[in-house]
Amino acid sequence: MSDAPGLLAAFAAGSLSFLSPCVLPLIPVYLSLVTGESVSALKEGRASRAFVFARSILFVLGFSLVFVVLAIAFGGGMSFAGNRALKIVEKIGGILMIVLALNMIFDFIPFLRRDWRPAEGSQKNGGERQAASPLASALMGMAFATGWTPCVGPILSSILLYAGSSGDVARSAALLSAYSLGLGIPFVAAGLFLDRLLPFLAAAKRQLGAIKIATAGLLIVLAVPLVVGITPRALIQSLFSSIANIIPK
Repeated sequence: MSDAPGLLAAFAAGSLSFLSPCVLPLIPVYLSLVTGESVSALKEGRASRAFVFARSILFVLGFSLVFVVLAIAFGGGMSFAGNRALKIVEKIGGILMIVLALNMIFDFIPFLRRDWRPAEGSQKNGGERQAASPLASALMGMAFATGWTPCVGPILSSILLYAGSSGDVARSAALLSAYSLGLGIPFVAAGLFLDRLLPFLAAAKRQLGAIKIATAGLLIVLAVPLVVGITPRALIQSLFSSIANIIPK
């Protein structure tokens, strides 16, 4: 069954993950680790765009693979549950999504404060890094996915809960693919045009609080249908019907 609202929401969640406080400030460092280019070379546009593009794509494929495998495993596990069990899982998953969304704003869960951040590492060859191999770039993407930072973890966990709630493996894989695409496209764009995007990244850093609130709001919108037991499509149709009834004829 088509889940266009869910796919769009998952894509938006991926894009908001890119703008999160755990990812956005470290984009130059991530790109440096993936490509082997120095941060200064990337910021000044001195790195080969074709090379950066190729390595960025491999990095994105690496973390996308991990996310989709997680979705398949989670969705596959839920597929063995009966209809009644799935309803219970949906409600519990929706409640957990709301808790995680609220924690993004109010930070009341202590163990989610642990952070994993990449280090720039030592430089070689007169201050220049050694180029990462294609395999290394993909493995870094996989490490990025498994070493997820706490302020993005709630987003990923929520999308996994949302994806697995139906017990549909194909739907779960599609939703996490959309999430990966939402995160991957801006990452690749940043790699290609970092020198031109620096003003935008600086402006986005000043709006991190608003971004966190917007992300939490999106997760809550996804969670409410699970808690009340209706699909996002049915909820949207119900809202439109209610609005149509209110409008004077």
